[in-house]
Amino acid sequence: YQVRKTRGATKTDTPLLETPQAVTVVTDKLVADQAVTSLNETFRYMPGVGTAQGEGNRDTPVMRGISSTGDFYVDGIRDDVQYYRDVYNLERVEALKGPSAMIFGRGGSGGVINRVTKLADGMNHRSGTLQFGSHLRRRGTVDFGQGFGESAGFRLNAMAEDSETFRDDTFLKRYGVNPSFNVDLGDATRLVLAYERFHDDRTTDRGVPSFEGRPVDTDPETFFGNPKLSRTEADVDAFDAIVDHAFSEGLTLRNHLRWADYDKYYQNVFPRAVDATGTLVTLAGYRSDTTRRNLFNQTDLVWDLRSGSLRHTLLAGVEVGRQVTDNFRRTGYFAPGTDVVSLADPNVDVAVEFRQSPTDADNHGVARTTAVYLQDQIEFSPRWQAIVGVRYDDFRVDLRNNRN
Repeated sequence: YQVRKTRGATKTDTPLLETPQAVTVVTDKLVADQAVTSLNETFRYMPGVGTAQGEGNRDTPVMRGISSTGDFYVDGIRDDVQYYRDVYNLERVEALKGPSAMIFGRGGSGGVINRVTKLADGMNHRSGTLQFGSHLRRRGTVDFGQGFGESAGFRLNAMAEDSETFRDDTFLKRYGVNPSFNVDLGDATRLVLAYERFHDDRTTDRGVPSFEGRPVDTDPETFFGNPKLSRTEADVDAFDAIVDHAFSEGLTLRNHLRWADYDKYYQNVFPRAVDATGTLVTLAGYRSDTTRRNLFNQTDLVWDLRSGSLRHTLLAGVEVGRQVTDNFRRTGYFAPGTDVVSLADPNVDVAVEFRQSPTDADNHGVARTTAVYLQDQIEFSPRWQAIVGVRYDDFRVDLRNNRN
């Protein structure tokens, strides 16, 4: 279950003991032994990291009291669309608590969540799981890897799930497939190519309302609202190309290109307030659509050298990125009197018309990032070390409001 080193906090292979930041790592071994299936379940094993409800459609970690829906990374590259992430292709997940702008740039001050994925490594892998349980739990995963000589390899991670939940009239359907290929391009250069297709489809469940400062007293299975009109769906297509080159024993270059296409929507009919008598609850609803196309490229040069009695690990890097996003939101309108239902029977099949209100979002945005950074890890002695760095980000957004 233990990880001694990580690249996530410093972009160099650094022991956790020597990382001046609170880092918690959950490995694939712990994920398998605890039968964890979603990223938000890993937060239970991370001190200082909780989870919020996320309106029933997205991961929402709370790191040191600060919630976030966008501070997610895959192998160090931004993965900031709001959706539920799976762990079928997870090698480990890292929670880096506290400010992390030196390595990750813009983001929340609570911390970041970085997923490290399983990639082809030239080794043979043979494993799979089947899960069956209450509420029609049905899930299977496979991890197949094959090495080709000493210079190439293929790996396939895949998952499929079709389950219900303990809540009335709810479902969860998802699948993922993540093939990857590695090849040595000579003695000093390695190329890794990977593609992921991920689909998640489920009932948007906003939970139970409160009454007099506490969750309302109801059967835990009770769904509030209209489950037929409450649904969230996310599709992710992502391609990664990673090149590592060693100029010499202490000088290495790494370039990581990631292109990702996201298509996400969620629609919900959910409870608002319980009235003063504790017998009626008011419903509301809306639908939100988001599409985003990310293109990021990171180039890192790492140089290990000695200067007298000092040992230096120098990192110089450049990151460029482009994100194109479209947002469209609609408000749910009820027929007169149908938005107030009995607290004794709040699972209803009422008609709702979803259309734009005067303030609903309809926009197109393009965000561009260019960043350069320089870091020096200095070892004065086995007991005294320092990490000194500087980063400059140029972040620009062009936003078009399509309404006017």
